[in-house]
Amino acid sequence: MKKIILITILLSLFLNFSLSAKEVPSSGEMIVELLARPIGFAALAVGTGIFLITVPFGLLNVASTGSWETVRNSGKRLVIAPALFTFARGVGDYPGYMEEIEIVKE
Repeated sequence: MKKIILITILLSLFLNFSLSAKEVPSSGEMIVELLARPIGFAALAVGTGIFLITVPFGLLNVASTGSWETVRNSGKRLVIAPALFTFARGVGDYPGYMEEIEIVKE
């Protein structure tokens, strides 16, 4: 029974990734995804840790300058960029290195 549940979960994950792709990815792109997603998740964990360590220094900067820009930029680069890379992109869709991240505000 546990094997059936595990196979169902794995198949649903792979089907979800391929349905979000803009075009049908090649087998090479799918194999690369097996490495890219966990690396992106690790980068998210490390970036979140670094961000939490550096937030107090950013708050000191906010207290002296009155601008939240440094805290906002570090959050974008250390937390949001790896999260978007890991969870929001399609299979085989690799954005350019350090391209500008657009966050939609509602």
